[in-house]
Amino acid sequence: ELAASAAEADRWRWGARKTFMHAWEGYKKQAWGKDEFRPVSGSVGRTWANCGLQILDALSTIWIMELNEPFDEATKWVEESLRFDYTGLVSFFEITIRALGGLVSAHSLSGREVYLRRAKELADKMLPAFDDSMSGFPWTQVNLKTGKGQKGWFSGTVLSEAGTVQLEFRYISQHTGDPKYAQAADKAMRSIVAASGGKGLVPWGLSGKPSPHTINQHITFGAMGDSYYEYLLKMYLQTAKTEPEWKDVWKKAMREMMERLILKTRGGLTYVAEENNGRKKLKMDHLACFVGGMLVYGARTLPAAEVDPQWEPAGAGITETCYQMYKRSPSGLSAEYYVFNMNGPSPGDMQIPNDAPHNLLRPEAAEAIYYMHYYTGDPKYRRMAYEMFSGFQRHCKAKYGYSAVGDVRGKPPRHKDSQESFWLAETLKYFYLIFAPRDTLNLEEWVLNTEAQPMRIWH
Repeated sequence: ELAASAAEADRWRWGARKTFMHAWEGYKKQAWGKDEFRPVSGSVGRTWANCGLQILDALSTIWIMELNEPFDEATKWVEESLRFDYTGLVSFFEITIRALGGLVSAHSLSGREVYLRRAKELADKMLPAFDDSMSGFPWTQVNLKTGKGQKGWFSGTVLSEAGTVQLEFRYISQHTGDPKYAQAADKAMRSIVAASGGKGLVPWGLSGKPSPHTINQHITFGAMGDSYYEYLLKMYLQTAKTEPEWKDVWKKAMREMMERLILKTRGGLTYVAEENNGRKKLKMDHLACFVGGMLVYGARTLPAAEVDPQWEPAGAGITETCYQMYKRSPSGLSAEYYVFNMNGPSPGDMQIPNDAPHNLLRPEAAEAIYYMHYYTGDPKYRRMAYEMFSGFQRHCKAKYGYSAVGDVRGKPPRHKDSQESFWLAETLKYFYLIFAPRDTLNLEEWVLNTEAQPMRIWH
């Protein structure tokens, strides 16, 4: 059975690589050097920072998939054509995890000096956005030319945007010897911890003026909250478990999450609920699927005496629910979020809401399956992943790439003609790693940022 499963997985792995190459070739032909492209029409997509974002975000996937020629082509583009002179405002958070993360990961994997040099250049342009008048929180948007920051759609600071930039800036300090990057990012994280008032779970709305405090009561592991919790654990692992302060806050957050937010329907689905003004919201974003992976990751990496025996079973339960988000959908593709009926028998205990039936090619369910498979070796996780991968193949493939779909209940779902850069950076990387031999990426040596960009652990 194991030999058969390995042979099958190898076939699936090459399928993931072929899928990547279809989208990469489409991008190269239609929109090379642009941030994003449209996979149905082949036209150029949104401008994020006019920095070839799709190239930067895909670098580590290209390396891991051993695509030598595309990696050399991308390296040449980074060396000769990459510019950080866009005069519009860019998202501090998105450019950190996708562009800076992509560059530092390419440096960590390949050792090529050009990647660290260009990463430092970008970090230098972004560093002024960390504002001491806001307790060190970064501005939501920054102008790369002037270094000036400004607010986005929200009056304060969003938890995940201030708490998901540390791995990337710390890497720059580790490899240049200049501590200012890590100091700025760590200060933002400590200000979040200060705003929490000693609690583990933090509402997503923050303000740093005059001192750090929370400005709403919405606690979520989905949009706006999610990756802050992921980075607490990963900061502890990034520096080879030498900074217990991050692990201790993470453990407190997990204890409160287990007590207050992990629920199970009568039909047997374990999920992570939300809480607003003390009241539970029985919904879960696909984004929150990462928690399934994070729980097994923490259970297998923290000192044994500190591990809660409930973490891993809860992680397995959440991962199963996230698989069911695909399995129970008419198209085999998950919706953006689900609502839960606590007393409903299966399958009526989980429903697709009318306001979010789309699928944006998101990675979090595949991410959870990756960690569960990595740590347990159970072949069922590869089969789950292949079923999900097949749904994307069936319904998202377009002339030049893979498209998000408007309604996963459609038969077939309609293409939206958009392909986020994370499809190549994350979703396909996780599928490839699930199907590849376990030692393709050794998690004792590497930690992945929230965009699935691997960085070598700093000993």
